[in-house]
Amino acid sequence: MSKTLKPERALIMVSISSVTIHSSSVAPAAAPLNAATATDTGKGSKATGEKSTGVKVNLSGAGIQASKAEQAQAASSEPAHIKQLRKQIEQLQKMIAAKQAELQALQANKNMSPEQKAQQVTALSGELSTLNGSLATMNGALIAALKKQSQPAKR
Repeated sequence: MSKTLKPERALIMVSISSVTIHSSSVAPAAAPLNAATATDTGKGSKATGEKSTGVKVNLSGAGIQASKAEQAQAASSEPAHIKQLRKQIEQLQKMIAAKQAELQALQANKNMSPEQKAQQVTALSGELSTLNGSLATMNGALIAALKKQSQPAKR
């Protein structure tokens, strides 16, 4: 008598929730989306002279103004602690953008020895990691505060 074993399947459920954080500041991208050229060394790089393209977004001035007006209205009705969290998040985003720019400038610097450059890149990368960790913590705190605010008070 032969036994056949059936593989057991595990059912994994994933829950994803979405929270929109309105912020007027956006960290600049490290490089333009269409900047990939023949100098790429990755396995997925394209043939000589070809450029990869990304998503292009063009916002009209009216759309930007309407968005800013909506953000201002929403921000004016928020409690002080949420406003403070948003302000701290915005400051962290600016600090991250500045460190990223500093890192790019350092990597483009041809006047340093490779050892010096490696040390400074490592130091800046550590600072960026710390800032990104702080940003994640602040975003978590903001999400928790927004969820708490939207829940009805328990009696």
